[in-house]
Amino acid sequence: MSTMSPSGWVTVFCGIALLGVVSCGAQTPGEEEVRDIGSRLELFVDGYLIESMNGVTRELHSPRRQDVAIRFDSSWEGGISNKVTVFRDGPVYRMYYQGRRYLKDGSFGTRVTCYAESQDGVHWVKPNLGLYRDEYTGTTRNNIVLWPTRQWRHASDNFAVFKDTNPNCPPEARYKAVGRTIKGELAPEESASGFGAALAGNLAFQSPDGIHWSLMQKDPVVVGDGFDSHNIAFWDAYAGCYREYHREFRSGYRDMMTSTSDDFLHWTKPQWLDYGGAPQEHLYQGQVLPYFRAPHILLAFPDRYVDERKIQ
Repeated sequence: MSTMSPSGWVTVFCGIALLGVVSCGAQTPGEEEVRDIGSRLELFVDGYLIESMNGVTRELHSPRRQDVAIRFDSSWEGGISNKVTVFRDGPVYRMYYQGRRYLKDGSFGTRVTCYAESQDGVHWVKPNLGLYRDEYTGTTRNNIVLWPTRQWRHASDNFAVFKDTNPNCPPEARYKAVGRTIKGELAPEESASGFGAALAGNLAFQSPDGIHWSLMQKDPVVVGDGFDSHNIAFWDAYAGCYREYHREFRSGYRDMMTSTSDDFLHWTKPQWLDYGGAPQEHLYQGQVLPYFRAPHILLAFPDRYVDERKIQ
């Protein structure tokens, strides 16, 4: 599945046994043209740069399951801890994730955002940050970096962090994040999707160190009536703009929208992703990121939601 960005980037969507790409401005099949790639590296996810293949095949490998790297087993975490973000930051890897426990009475605990770090991406440490008091143990000796407040009651539902490499970024905003907000429930007849979804949006956060967070402004920067996915944003160095991806409903399906910004506060009107005629299906968690060896290519790894598939 794939989409075209307005800035001429290639975005590749990887689902379960599904991979494709469409290039912005691509020539129609049969046109003979030398495509000058200069000295940049390319990832051969499709046939756009391949004229012919004789005696060779292109094989897309699947991830391999390895040992457990981190366990969400603290009292403020649990079996429904998710929405994980991992990125390399100089000599360390940073991890941000939702901590939420499943209680014995069948209810759920408070959603919080937790932090862990690693030197190698395999062995992880949960530092004692002392920022918030855990409601179960009563101690501040924990790795919680964001707790629900009146200003951001739902931001920890899907807090997504990135390090801003924009050369014009001020030090106090070197780390940025988006987290959702909900403005009350709408009746189905009032909702554009017809699902009675809440009027929602992304709040913009900033931090000088990736640990201490504050709002960039009170109001959400992108609004709609979905946003319960792991909505993400990042600085697109190749295109020179910020990008965000969030979930909405389209024709009864969970689907992804995107928009761009020059300052992280003012965003273009969101546009639906285009999958090149592929059958419509439910998608969650866009998880888009530039491929680090060829940053003009964006990769995405969404979840496919199958409603009739149940846990046995």
